[in-house]
Amino acid sequence: MRLSRERILLLVLLAAVAAVWWLAWGEINNDLTITVFDVGQGDCILVQAPGGRTMLVDGGGTPGQQGSGWDIGREVVVPGLMARRVKKIDIVVITHPDEDHIGGLPAVLEAVPVGMVLDPMLECESDTYRRIEELLEEKKVTHHRATEGQRLNLGRGIYADVLNPPEPRLKGTGSDSNNNSVVLRVVYDGLSVLLTGDIDRVGAMRMARLGEEIESTILKVPHHGSAEPAVRQFVEAVNPQLAVISVGADNPFGHPTAEALRELERVGAKIMRTDRDGAVTVGARPPEWSAWGWLQAAQGRRESGTVEAGARERL
Repeated sequence: MRLSRERILLLVLLAAVAAVWWLAWGEINNDLTITVFDVGQGDCILVQAPGGRTMLVDGGGTPGQQGSGWDIGREVVVPGLMARRVKKIDIVVITHPDEDHIGGLPAVLEAVPVGMVLDPMLECESDTYRRIEELLEEKKVTHHRATEGQRLNLGRGIYADVLNPPEPRLKGTGSDSNNNSVVLRVVYDGLSVLLTGDIDRVGAMRMARLGEEIESTILKVPHHGSAEPAVRQFVEAVNPQLAVISVGADNPFGHPTAEALRELERVGAKIMRTDRDGAVTVGARPPEWSAWGWLQAAQGRRESGTVEAGARERL
């Protein structure tokens, strides 16, 4: 979903403020920061580890943007990375090849050196995906197939486990691209963040069967808060303190749905949304974490919490 000119200008201004706040919060305090960018009805998440390693999960995008002159990667994502002083991305993760997740990645690959790309390598004939493949070959970026069981090292004991997709891939689910999304669980000394791509009901139920393995302090809500993955078993298994929804304002899909919000509220999760809060940044120094939305910063809105006792023992 295309962002208005006024919203873009506001995002650029807030990005400058973010750079200052990031220095105070992230670099000086040496904390883990995770930012869910405001890319409308799409996903783009930046993970910055204390040791300096970075991971970008998806790149936002707008279906049908090709040829329009609008490029969310150039207009929103790259400026956001620059504001956060990202000079290199160690790992880019493509959760799945839908346009609202990969549309901004060509601009990112053109602007920022990338160490490696992790990708479920699902069948995709889009011009955007072909351009990504061309850039990876041109820049000699290592391209790996994502599969459950892999572990990504982010340094200083921080890691991200790949929980989905399985091998062989799920088929006949009604939304195979979504249900084969890469699901990551980022773990930092007892604090955990579950990044879920666009898994739908089948993927969510598969995750729910993992039980305590997906319990997480913070949840990036699947599929922009659609009703499909809002199954009670999944939300109860994750049991998040904070749920972040990456969603476009006034989107035509009705996201987030009342059902998704109800299930999150039922487990006591605090909810933040990019359509209302702007880009959402989580700063973590276990056992404490804090989160703020840039559009709400002037009002002083901030959520915070503490990792439950015993979480470290389970990990």
